[in-house]
Amino acid sequence: MAKDEDKKKEKGGCLGKLLGLIVIATIAGLGASIYFVTQPQDLTDLQDSPAEAGRGGSVRDIKTVLEKSIQGDHSVRLTEKELNRWLASELDLTQGGELGANVSLKRVWVRLREGVAEIIFEREVAGYPMTTSMFLQVEQLETGKGMRTNVHLHGGGYSDSLPIPTRGGRFGQLVVPQGFLTLVLPDFEKLAAVFETEIELGFEKMARIKIEDKALVLDPSPPKSNANSGGPRSF
Repeated sequence: MAKDEDKKKEKGGCLGKLLGLIVIATIAGLGASIYFVTQPQDLTDLQDSPAEAGRGGSVRDIKTVLEKSIQGDHSVRLTEKELNRWLASELDLTQGGELGANVSLKRVWVRLREGVAEIIFEREVAGYPMTTSMFLQVEQLETGKGMRTNVHLHGGGYSDSLPIPTRGGRFGQLVVPQGFLTLVLPDFEKLAAVFETEIELGFEKMARIKIEDKALVLDPSPPKSNANSGGPRSF
């Protein structure tokens, strides 16, 4: 009987230690997550980064560029620098309007990497910088009725071996799953409302859209149809 009681005590002690380690690991993980959320992500890799932002330079009128591209039926290539400078100039004009009443922000940035765009909000809260971002991917399907464009609010899986959950964006330096975007989605919806015309020209009226490293390529001409292909094609 004494041996059985000792074994039960040993099992209970091991289970208690295991639970204690799980609790400690959970608290440590939560603490690390909170730390990385409060640390703004590094923006120095961006074209027209904060270090370059004060040097001036010409700003392309994106709306006019897109309209001329559609009217002339020719492709247009917008670099990351051009988009960031345009966003800075436009948001300077709208800070007191639609965004100013709801969102306190310093700048909005775009990071373009092969196949993925990242929209970044840079804020300053009580004198401290903070960043939040959302990943975007564009999928286009060629169907019998023409091109269909789908914009996915994620940047793919964390790795090839871990396709789910998908990477939704970053809170500070922490990459968060797509489900967490519900916390910041209203900010991005307000931004989209400000640039509704440009979004319509660039993503609804363009037949081909390609996100390259540091550039966005838009073409109003549909791809040449392939008679031998059956069903929708994605690219």
